[in-house]
Amino acid sequence: MTADILRDLTLTVRRSPVSSPGKAAELRDFLPDEGTATVIYDRHLTNPGTAVWLARLALREHGYAVTEVILDGMGPDITALFREASRLRLNVELGSHATVPRVVANEHDPASYLIPAGWDLADAADRLPAAHEAARQEVVRNLRRIAAEKLKAGDALDRALDTAAGMILETGDPGLVWETLTRVLNQVESEQAEVPA
Repeated sequence: MTADILRDLTLTVRRSPVSSPGKAAELRDFLPDEGTATVIYDRHLTNPGTAVWLARLALREHGYAVTEVILDGMGPDITALFREASRLRLNVELGSHATVPRVVANEHDPASYLIPAGWDLADAADRLPAAHEAARQEVVRNLRRIAAEKLKAGDALDRALDTAAGMILETGDPGLVWETLTRVLNQVESEQAEVPA
């Protein structure tokens, strides 16, 4: 198994102004060249967290990872929470049965940030970094190593290291990511060696 190198995408989330029978969320305005998409959801059928999760699944099939979520026309606390969670590539589950906000790692899906029903969203956003570190220690350890390497390497490797960090956040499996990147780099090196000068 290998990790996919996905392209970054910004997802805008909007409430539908009218009820759309039988359709909880719909992906619209997918603009690959601009790296943007919009998901419209029916608030009577779902919530923004589920709408983002559905959009993530659909976009992943096209080779995109949602790296930024923008809630359009919603309150500042929920907007900030979703933006911070999206930077860590976390799904947000609002109204979960958790007793305190916590991150859970899922085996085949991105990790999720569980927010108990009625919890203060600004407080949940403040708790996010610690919850992420507690739940995904190996991921966070690798992200710190990447950040340290970026400081040492300067701009030369920024894009490659950002790609590695994104893949680690997306998969939650640093070992798989490093194995995939090593295989790809070795393959490129072999192909370059075979090309006559």
